[in-house]
This record gives sequence, C-alpha cells and structure tokens, in this order.
Amino acid sequence: MTKLSAMISNEEVHAREMEDPEYRSEWERTTLAAAVALHVLKYRAQHELSQTKLGELLAMSQPQVARIERGDHTPSLATLARLCVVLDTEFNIDIRPSGQPAKLTNEKARKNASLTSFAEGNADIVLSVA
Repeated sequence: MTKLSAMISNEEVHAREMEDPEYRSEWERTTLAAAVALHVLKYRAQHELSQTKLGELLAMSQPQVARIERGDHTPSLATLARLCVVLDTEFNIDIRPSGQPAKLTNEKARKNASLTSFAEGNADIVLSVA
C-alpha cells in the first residue's frame, strides 16, 4: 500500500511535466480554452441544461457547444461575448509583457474571480471568470 506522504500532488506532477517543452506548449495552447470549457460545463450542469438547450440559448448548434466544452480551440472574442451575455458571466483577459505587473486589472476583480494564467511567447495572459 502507498503511504499518503509518498503520493505526489497534481501540482507536483504538473510542475514536473511543464519542464517538457512539448507538454508546456500544449498546455499553454489550450489553457484559455480549457478554462472557458470548464465554466460552460459548470453553468450547464448547475442549470440542468442539455447541450442542445444551451445551444438554443446561445444561438449555436449542439456540436458548437460540444466543441466549446471540449476546450480544443480557443474561443473567439465574439463567442466569449455571446457566452458572457447568456451565462451572465464576466470574462476579463489581461495580456501584458512577461513579468510586468497588472495596470488595469484591480485586486478586487482578481480576488473574486476564477483565475487562469499562462505565457504566450513573451507575454503573460490572465483570464478571470466571474
């Protein structure tokens, strides 16, 4: 039997995997899409909606909703705008040079939102969902 103290956390596994350039590249490519997908899935579950019904509310087809929920592709700004209106959600995307502190995103927004951050080239991207 494995001792609890010998088990490694998801964070440790992720940190180790991030050392692999291919893993890091794929993780950074899909992070924004995955965060949006998770939010859409939670909303749909909380409101007991099928993908078809959510699609009707969003004026999208069921396959379009399924693609968003899979998180395979980063949603367009138009899609994020549609999601924010229908889901009564606020998406804040903060893109700035790597290592620079936020100038426009206030601390209250950062504390009250679900944050996802990643790097893209020489830029840091932070998505907050509230």
